[in-house]
Amino acid sequence: MITYLLSNWSFPSLANWLMFLPLGIIAGASAGYIAGCLKEKYQLRVGYTRKIYHFTIFTLAGVIAMLGGFPAVQVYGAAVGMVVMHAVLIGKKSKLYTAVARPGDAPYQKFYIIMPFLMTALGGMLSNIMFGEFAIIGYIATGWGDALGEPVGTKWGRHKYRVPTLTEITSYRSLEGSLAVFTASLIGCYIFLTLGFDYPLSTVITASLLISLTTMLVEAVTFHSLDNLTIQLAATGVCFLVL
Repeated sequence: MITYLLSNWSFPSLANWLMFLPLGIIAGASAGYIAGCLKEKYQLRVGYTRKIYHFTIFTLAGVIAMLGGFPAVQVYGAAVGMVVMHAVLIGKKSKLYTAVARPGDAPYQKFYIIMPFLMTALGGMLSNIMFGEFAIIGYIATGWGDALGEPVGTKWGRHKYRVPTLTEITSYRSLEGSLAVFTASLIGCYIFLTLGFDYPLSTVITASLLISLTTMLVEAVTFHSLDNLTIQLAATGVCFLVL
Protein backbone atom coordinates (compact mmCIF):
# COMPACT_ATOMS: atom_id res chain seq x y z
CA MET A 1 0.00 0.00 0.00
CA ILE A 2 2.77 2.44 0.93
CA THR A 3 4.60 1.65 -2.30
CA TYR A 4 1.42 2.25 -4.29
CA LEU A 5 0.80 5.58 -2.58
CA LEU A 6 4.35 6.78 -3.13
CA SER A 7 4.31 5.74 -6.78
CA ASN A 8 1.08 7.66 -7.39
CA TRP A 9 1.95 10.75 -5.35
CA SER A 10 3.03 14.03 -6.93
CA PHE A 11 5.25 15.82 -4.44
CA PRO A 12 5.45 19.64 -4.39
CA SER A 13 8.58 21.26 -5.75
CA LEU A 14 10.51 24.07 -4.08
CA ALA A 15 8.87 26.45 -6.54
CA ASN A 16 5.45 25.22 -5.40
CA TRP A 17 6.32 25.96 -1.77
CA LEU A 18 7.74 29.39 -2.53
CA MET A 19 4.73 30.39 -4.62
CA PHE A 20 1.70 28.79 -2.97
CA LEU A 21 2.61 28.73 0.74
CA PRO A 22 2.51 32.53 1.11
CA LEU A 23 -0.55 32.67 -1.14
CA GLY A 24 -2.35 30.08 0.98
CA ILE A 25 -1.54 31.81 4.25
CA ILE A 26 -2.65 35.19 2.91
CA ALA A 27 -5.83 33.75 1.39
CA GLY A 28 -6.74 31.72 4.48
CA ALA A 29 -6.09 34.56 6.91
CA SER A 30 -7.77 37.21 4.75
CA ALA A 31 -10.89 35.15 4.12
CA GLY A 32 -11.13 34.37 7.82
CA TYR A 33 -10.69 37.99 8.81
CA ILE A 34 -13.35 39.15 6.35
CA ALA A 35 -15.79 36.46 7.50
CA GLY A 36 -15.17 37.42 11.13
CA CYS A 37 -15.71 41.12 10.39
CA LEU A 38 -18.99 40.31 8.63
CA LYS A 39 -20.14 38.43 11.69
CA GLU A 40 -19.17 41.21 14.09
CA LYS A 41 -20.35 44.18 12.04
CA TYR A 42 -23.53 42.78 10.50
CA GLN A 43 -24.33 40.13 13.12
CA LEU A 44 -24.45 37.41 10.46
CA ARG A 45 -25.10 33.94 11.76
CA VAL A 46 -22.22 31.48 11.82
CA GLY A 47 -24.21 29.41 9.33
CA TYR A 48 -23.46 32.17 6.81
CA THR A 49 -19.94 33.26 7.77
CA ARG A 50 -18.64 29.69 8.09
CA LYS A 51 -19.79 28.91 4.58
CA ILE A 52 -18.41 32.15 3.16
CA TYR A 53 -15.02 30.92 4.35
CA HIS A 54 -15.73 27.40 3.09
CA PHE A 55 -16.73 28.64 -0.38
CA THR A 56 -13.67 30.88 -0.69
CA ILE A 57 -11.15 28.24 0.36
CA PHE A 58 -12.54 25.48 -1.86
CA THR A 59 -12.93 27.74 -4.89
CA LEU A 60 -9.33 28.88 -4.58
CA ALA A 61 -8.30 25.22 -4.33
CA GLY A 62 -10.00 24.63 -7.67
CA VAL A 63 -8.28 27.60 -9.28
CA ILE A 64 -4.90 26.57 -7.88
CA ALA A 65 -5.43 23.01 -9.10
CA MET A 66 -5.91 24.35 -12.63
CA LEU A 67 -2.74 26.44 -12.32
CA GLY A 68 -0.38 24.04 -10.58
CA GLY A 69 -2.07 20.66 -10.20
CA PHE A 70 -2.06 18.46 -7.10
CA PRO A 71 1.42 19.54 -5.87
CA ALA A 72 0.29 23.17 -5.68
CA VAL A 73 -2.93 22.20 -3.91
CA GLN A 74 -0.95 20.28 -1.28
CA VAL A 75 1.05 23.39 -0.41
CA TYR A 76 -2.06 25.56 -0.44
CA GLY A 77 -3.85 23.08 1.85
CA ALA A 78 -0.91 23.03 4.25
CA ALA A 79 -0.92 26.83 4.39
CA VAL A 80 -4.66 27.01 5.08
CA GLY A 81 -4.20 24.31 7.70
CA MET A 82 -1.67 26.50 9.53
CA VAL A 83 -4.16 29.37 9.55
CA VAL A 84 -7.03 27.19 10.78
CA MET A 85 -4.97 25.54 13.53
CA HIS A 86 -3.75 28.93 14.75
CA ALA A 87 -7.36 30.11 14.95
CA VAL A 88 -8.35 27.03 16.92
CA LEU A 89 -5.46 27.49 19.34
CA ILE A 90 -6.26 31.11 20.19
CA GLY A 91 -10.02 30.57 20.12
CA LYS A 92 -12.29 33.59 20.46
CA LYS A 93 -9.37 35.99 20.01
CA SER A 94 -9.39 34.98 16.34
CA LYS A 95 -11.90 36.46 13.91
CA LEU A 96 -11.69 33.28 11.87
CA TYR A 97 -12.63 31.21 14.91
CA THR A 98 -15.64 33.37 15.71
CA ALA A 99 -16.72 33.11 12.07
CA VAL A 100 -16.65 29.31 11.90
CA ALA A 101 -17.39 28.09 15.44
CA ARG A 102 -21.08 27.10 15.43
CA PRO A 103 -22.94 27.76 18.70
CA GLY A 104 -24.86 24.54 18.08
CA ASP A 105 -21.62 22.54 18.13
CA ALA A 106 -20.86 23.52 21.73
CA PRO A 107 -19.09 22.20 23.72
CA TYR A 108 -17.29 20.57 20.79
CA GLN A 109 -16.79 23.62 18.63
CA LYS A 110 -13.05 23.15 18.15
CA PHE A 111 -13.58 19.49 17.30
CA TYR A 112 -16.10 20.46 14.61
CA ILE A 113 -13.61 22.90 13.09
CA ILE A 114 -10.66 20.50 13.07
CA MET A 115 -12.57 17.42 11.90
CA PRO A 116 -13.98 18.99 8.70
CA PHE A 117 -10.54 20.34 7.85
CA LEU A 118 -8.97 16.90 8.29
CA MET A 119 -11.73 15.35 6.18
CA THR A 120 -11.12 17.99 3.52
CA ALA A 121 -7.42 17.12 3.39
CA LEU A 122 -8.08 13.38 3.35
CA GLY A 123 -10.74 13.73 0.67
CA GLY A 124 -8.44 15.80 -1.50
CA MET A 125 -5.55 13.37 -1.20
CA LEU A 126 -7.64 10.27 -1.92
CA SER A 127 -9.45 11.93 -4.81
CA ASN A 128 -6.18 12.87 -6.47
CA ILE A 129 -4.63 9.45 -5.97
CA MET A 130 -7.71 7.58 -7.20
CA PHE A 131 -9.07 9.89 -9.90
CA GLY A 132 -6.26 12.27 -10.86
CA GLU A 133 -7.16 15.59 -12.45
CA PHE A 134 -10.89 15.05 -11.86
CA ALA A 135 -10.31 15.82 -8.16
CA ILE A 136 -10.88 19.47 -9.00
CA ILE A 137 -14.57 18.69 -9.49
CA GLY A 138 -14.69 17.24 -5.99
CA TYR A 139 -13.33 20.51 -4.63
CA ILE A 140 -16.02 22.49 -6.42
CA ALA A 141 -18.94 20.18 -5.70
CA THR A 142 -18.02 20.31 -2.01
CA GLY A 143 -17.05 23.95 -1.94
CA TRP A 144 -20.07 25.28 -3.77
CA GLY A 145 -22.79 22.77 -2.92
CA ASP A 146 -22.08 22.39 0.78
CA ALA A 147 -21.39 26.13 1.07
CA LEU A 148 -24.86 27.11 -0.13
CA GLY A 149 -26.76 24.33 1.60
CA GLU A 150 -26.26 25.51 5.17
CA PRO A 151 -27.09 29.22 4.65
CA VAL A 152 -30.21 28.34 2.67
CA GLY A 153 -31.22 25.80 5.28
CA THR A 154 -30.55 28.34 8.04
CA LYS A 155 -32.78 30.98 6.49
CA TRP A 156 -35.44 29.07 4.56
CA GLY A 157 -35.22 25.50 5.82
CA ARG A 158 -38.73 24.39 6.86
CA HIS A 159 -38.63 20.66 6.15
CA LYS A 160 -35.85 19.46 8.41
CA TYR A 161 -34.39 16.01 8.91
CA ARG A 162 -31.93 14.83 11.50
CA VAL A 163 -28.43 13.66 10.55
CA PRO A 164 -26.08 11.46 12.60
CA THR A 165 -23.23 13.06 14.55
CA LEU A 166 -19.97 11.89 16.11
CA THR A 167 -20.89 13.38 19.50
CA GLU A 168 -24.07 13.79 21.52
CA ILE A 169 -25.02 17.06 19.83
CA THR A 170 -28.10 17.15 17.59
CA SER A 171 -27.75 18.25 13.98
CA TYR A 172 -30.37 18.88 11.31
CA ARG A 173 -30.40 19.54 7.59
CA SER A 174 -33.35 20.52 5.43
CA LEU A 175 -34.88 19.65 2.08
CA GLU A 176 -34.52 23.29 1.07
CA GLY A 177 -30.83 23.17 1.94
CA SER A 178 -30.41 19.93 -0.01
CA LEU A 179 -31.97 21.54 -3.08
CA ALA A 180 -29.49 24.41 -2.70
CA VAL A 181 -26.65 21.88 -2.55
CA PHE A 182 -27.82 20.43 -5.86
CA THR A 183 -28.19 23.83 -7.53
CA ALA A 184 -24.87 25.30 -6.40
CA SER A 185 -22.85 22.18 -7.22
CA LEU A 186 -24.53 22.02 -10.64
CA ILE A 187 -23.46 25.58 -11.44
CA GLY A 188 -19.95 25.11 -10.05
CA CYS A 189 -19.33 21.82 -11.84
CA TYR A 190 -20.58 23.21 -15.13
CA ILE A 191 -18.27 26.23 -14.87
CA PHE A 192 -15.15 24.28 -13.92
CA LEU A 193 -15.77 21.42 -16.35
CA THR A 194 -16.07 24.03 -19.09
CA LEU A 195 -12.96 25.95 -17.99
CA GLY A 196 -10.71 23.04 -17.05
CA PHE A 197 -11.61 20.29 -19.52
CA ASP A 198 -12.32 19.88 -23.22
CA TYR A 199 -15.60 17.99 -23.53
CA PRO A 200 -18.72 18.57 -25.66
CA LEU A 201 -21.45 20.69 -24.09
CA SER A 202 -23.86 17.74 -23.83
CA THR A 203 -21.25 15.73 -21.93
CA VAL A 204 -20.54 18.61 -19.57
CA ILE A 205 -24.25 19.08 -18.82
CA THR A 206 -24.82 15.34 -18.25
CA ALA A 207 -21.78 15.05 -15.99
CA SER A 208 -22.74 18.17 -14.03
CA LEU A 209 -26.28 16.88 -13.43
CA LEU A 210 -25.10 13.47 -12.24
CA ILE A 211 -22.36 14.92 -10.04
CA SER A 212 -24.67 17.45 -8.39
CA LEU A 213 -27.37 14.83 -7.80
CA THR A 214 -24.75 12.61 -6.17
CA THR A 215 -23.48 15.54 -4.10
CA MET A 216 -26.97 16.30 -2.82
CA LEU A 217 -27.71 12.69 -1.85
CA VAL A 218 -24.35 12.07 -0.21
CA GLU A 219 -24.50 15.33 1.75
CA ALA A 220 -27.98 14.42 2.99
CA VAL A 221 -26.94 11.12 4.59
CA THR A 222 -23.38 11.84 5.76
CA PHE A 223 -22.45 12.29 9.42
CA HIS A 224 -22.19 15.89 10.57
CA SER A 225 -18.62 17.12 9.86
CA LEU A 226 -17.63 14.24 7.55
CA ASP A 227 -19.21 15.47 4.31
CA ASN A 228 -16.07 17.26 3.11
CA LEU A 229 -14.62 13.76 2.70
CA THR A 230 -17.64 11.88 1.36
CA ILE A 231 -18.74 14.53 -1.13
CA GLN A 232 -15.25 14.95 -2.58
CA LEU A 233 -14.84 11.22 -3.13
CA ALA A 234 -18.35 10.65 -4.47
CA ALA A 235 -18.38 13.67 -6.77
CA THR A 236 -14.90 12.96 -8.14
CA GLY A 237 -15.71 9.29 -8.58
CA VAL A 238 -18.87 10.02 -10.56
CA CYS A 239 -17.01 12.57 -12.68
CA PHE A 240 -14.32 9.97 -13.41
CA LEU A 241 -16.88 7.32 -14.37
CA VAL A 242 -18.83 9.66 -16.64
CA LEU A 243 -15.86 11.28 -18.38
